[in-house]
Amino acid sequence: MYSLAIAGLLGYLIGSIPTAYLLVKWKSRVDIRQSGSGNVGTLNSLQVSKSRLIGVSVLALDLLKGIVAVLLAKSISGEEFSAVATAGVAAVVGHNFPVWLSFKGGRGLATAAGVVFLVAWPIVAIWGLCWALGFRATKDVNVGNAVACLMTMILVLAAPSFVAGIVPDDTPMPAFSYFMTVLFGVILVKHVQPFREFVLSQKRK
Repeated sequence: MYSLAIAGLLGYLIGSIPTAYLLVKWKSRVDIRQSGSGNVGTLNSLQVSKSRLIGVSVLALDLLKGIVAVLLAKSISGEEFSAVATAGVAAVVGHNFPVWLSFKGGRGLATAAGVVFLVAWPIVAIWGLCWALGFRATKDVNVGNAVACLMTMILVLAAPSFVAGIVPDDTPMPAFSYFMTVLFGVILVKHVQPFREFVLSQKRK
């Protein structure tokens, strides 16, 4: 229990580092929350700063937050899956709801990708394929994100035997399925509003 609490706290604090806010503030002297879509993430940092370097830097650092959170949890707990999962989910929660920005953060994709890459990297490849399909069908990045999360979540829950064959052998499948459901759930919460806006835009056409 002690290791879970420490892993969760460290994961949240690492995830809550507002990389997009800090880099855009440094480059453009504006508050990213008040510009563009208001999202504190890669795409909006690119649009607001008009700098590919800033966009790529935000993406890389947000990925790194997920990776570091998992590595620290492994070192603290001796690679106990429950601690790793707790740190991973907490990192995404921290990114999406950072205490430093009044809990107004990003949508968690990059940080979650960093987490899942270390836990079970083949899932990231499947997730990316699902995103490509979702984006091709809707031509909307955020809807593509939501579709990818839902499709990957359904795969993990509906085909545990298949998933067990592509993740590391020591992965506890019931716990892994629960972990992925919670992780994608945290991401999907931040996609409700963009999805509503997409639906309304389609109705207006």
